[in-house]
Amino acid sequence: MPPNEECTNMAILSPAEKAFLDVFLHEATTSPFTGPATQALHAIGVEYGDISYIAWAYERDVPRTGFEWGHSAETAPPLPWTTREAALQRNREIQRLWEAERESVTRTATGAGR
Repeated sequence: MPPNEECTNMAILSPAEKAFLDVFLHEATTSPFTGPATQALHAIGVEYGDISYIAWAYERDVPRTGFEWGHSAETAPPLPWTTREAALQRNREIQRLWEAERESVTRTATGAGR
């Protein structure tokens, strides 16, 4: 098994993160571009750009089955990060996974790992 294959086959996000992001990413990509999940993030001082790597993990873990991401909801699922710093820390953790995956793809494409 290649070094990062095990890592790339594992889910990155927790079930709570997936449930929240199902709603948030739908709101972030569908007019009127707001809703209860967006408001919950804004309440702890987080914007979409602050969690871009978390969004990448969602797209990786939960491939789209249609044009839209996730689904709408009248109320947001519980926020999986209790503070802005917790959300930013989680985004940094996933950024490191993204960087490792990109580096592995680059090495494979260039034959550098042989």
